[in-house]
Amino acid sequence: MAISKEVMAVGLIVVAVVAFAAGLFTSPYIIPPEEKPETMWDVIQKRGTIKIGSSPDWPPYEYLNLTTGEFIGFEVELMETIAERLNLTVEWIEMTFATIVEEVKAKTIDMGISGFSVRPDRLEVVQFTMYHSITEGQVIMLKSRRDALGITEIDSLAELDTLGLSCGAQGGTTQEGELDEEAPGALRTYADYILALADMKRGAIDSVYAETPVTTEWIYLAEEAGEEPLVVIYKRPYYPV
Repeated sequence: MAISKEVMAVGLIVVAVVAFAAGLFTSPYIIPPEEKPETMWDVIQKRGTIKIGSSPDWPPYEYLNLTTGEFIGFEVELMETIAERLNLTVEWIEMTFATIVEEVKAKTIDMGISGFSVRPDRLEVVQFTMYHSITEGQVIMLKSRRDALGITEIDSLAELDTLGLSCGAQGGTTQEGELDEEAPGALRTYADYILALADMKRGAIDSVYAETPVTTEWIYLAEEAGEEPLVVIYKRPYYPV
């Protein structure tokens, strides 16, 4: 009988120790639970402002109001509407297109909005929203330059090299990557497309490779301003990955 009491006593002590230890881990007054790390969304909500990096040279998606210097365009209005519904204000930060993904990765900005194509290499480092446009890559040039060369259309980007034509593209864009791969001799890289377009119009380069609806906008604006017509000599359909 004495042995069974001792066994029972040991059993009670063990149970008591286990119960006490369990209490240590379950009681918030003894050992508080670990705090969850603050997410980017938590930071944005506390701040009340969402910081967005953009290269405002991509009409009609985003560009600058020449009078006020404010960001305007389809993606700008879309983001402003979303932010309003989330009770946030938008801080637009101008930067070159090529630096936006790196700034998102470094968390110096919360989001990048600049007409980004969804690509596998970008998906490895950043997240995308649902796509809102299906675009077409287009090489454009002055009509007079096209006529002087005696061409109408080309069948591939590689023909730019064959014909000895120079072609501008903005650094970090899908179009720059395609030219670098298929027509490296033609490629002229620019910090933004505004500079590339200006160089083409003054004859410093032969053509510019961008995508719709931006190229469509350039063609329309040139016509409205009574400038020399711009024409498309190459097109490539795109579809989101």
